[in-house]
Formats: sequence, structure tokens, C-alpha cells
Amino acid sequence: MTTTVLSEDSATIVDGNAGRGRFQWSAVVAGAAVAAATSLFLVLLGAGLGLVLISGTGVFLSLGAIWVLAAHAFGFAAGGHVTGRLIGPEIESRREEELRAGLHGLVAWAIAVVAGFALLALVMAGGARVHGDSPRPDSAIASYWADILLRPVTDHAMAHGEDLNHDKLEAARVLAADLRPGAQTADNRADLVRLVVLDAGLAHSDAVERVDYVESRMKQDLATAKKAAGYGALWTALALLFGAVLSVAAAISARWEDDKLRFNWARRY
Repeated sequence: MTTTVLSEDSATIVDGNAGRGRFQWSAVVAGAAVAAATSLFLVLLGAGLGLVLISGTGVFLSLGAIWVLAAHAFGFAAGGHVTGRLIGPEIESRREEELRAGLHGLVAWAIAVVAGFALLALVMAGGARVHGDSPRPDSAIASYWADILLRPVTDHAMAHGEDLNHDKLEAARVLAADLRPGAQTADNRADLVRLVVLDAGLAHSDAVERVDYVESRMKQDLATAKKAAGYGALWTALALLFGAVLSVAAAISARWEDDKLRFNWARRY
């Protein structure tokens, strides 16, 4: 069956069975590629400008979070629009056309997100192979505070050279163990006090105070790092959700544009 589609400039003969019910994967992949490339470009551009122009860490992080949200929004809007324009017309009602366009935009968003996370996983896996001996975040924090814990206060501390390095590794392992919930024990604390007395040259009471200070600061640093990671994950999820909405809306508006309709929220059927 053929149908004549009238427009302002011409009349087009469309085969009513051609392409009906098909999912246009080429349009979806093209839109996902545009979305990913645009978002990546804008994120890198914002990071470069921020590092050059912004000196304050707090301001950089705040503006960076807003920029990431805007970059994802613009990228997914561009990708959704490309998808909507490429899927082409079909013989269907306005509601069916908008549903079809929205689904294409949503799948384009999903492909871009999955591809982005896959690329990130590959980069992280490659970094892990290059830096195979890199410590975990809690171990890195423990190693730093082990150096502070065993810093000598006099030249008469008993441990030097390899002995001191060995004791720092032992202290870092004990501190890392204490960071785990419920793992802190009196024996671990006694070992830390003993190492401070031996390597830092402090009296027992001063060693106890240093151990208390180091453990409290170390836990504060780890809590701050976890909170920052949590905020980053939530903000990223919000940016991706906003991107999904814009990708769907942009794909639908692209079909309206193809039909020479204005973008508004009024019902047209």
C-alpha cells in the first residue's frame, strides 16, 4: 500500500509498509556518538579553562560540578536532536511518532552512557596495570599518617634506615586495619604506641597522645574522601538523569521540527 504525503513544497509517495515498526539503529548510534563526543569535548574544555583561570579549590569544584551538568545536558540534547532528525517519517499518528522518537532518544542516551562507562572502565583497568602496586585510598591515607606518626623528634631515636622503613610499613598496615569498622583493637593501639616510642623517641604518654591525634585525623580524612565521592556519584547520576530527559525531549522536538511545528507543550492531537 502506498500513501501520498503532502507538504508545503511537494507531494511524496511513501510505501506504508516500508520501515514500519523498525528501530533505526543507525540513527540511534549516530545520536549517541554525537552526545558522547559533545559531552566529552565540553567537559575537557571546562576542565582546561577551570585549571587555567580558577585558583580556589572550592570554587573550582562548585563551578566544575555545574559545568559537568551543563555539558551533559547540551551533549545529550544534541544527540537526541540528531537521532530525531535521522529516524525519518513513518505513517503513524502524532502520538505514535512522538513515542517512537522519544524511545529512539532514550536508547541513544543509554548507548552513550554505557559506552562512556565502558571507556572509563578500560582506562581505569589500564591504569591499574601500569600502577599495579598503587595502594587503595585507605592504604594511601594510612601510609601518609604512618610517616607523621613515626616522625622522630630527636636525633636519638632507636630506629633508622631500613628498620625505620620497616616500622613505617608495619604502622601503615595497622592504621589501615583500624580504618575498617570494628577492626580497631587494644593490641593494634599498643603496637602503634610501641612503634612511636621506639622510632620517634617520645615518652609513653606523649606517644599515646600522638597515636590519638593521628588516628582521629586519619579517620576525618577518610570520611571527607568518602563524602566527596558520594556527592560526586549523586551529582553524576543527576546529570545523567537530566541528560536522559533532554535526549528524549530533543528527539521529539526534532520530529516536530521536521513536521514544521513549534516547540511547545500544547497538545496537537
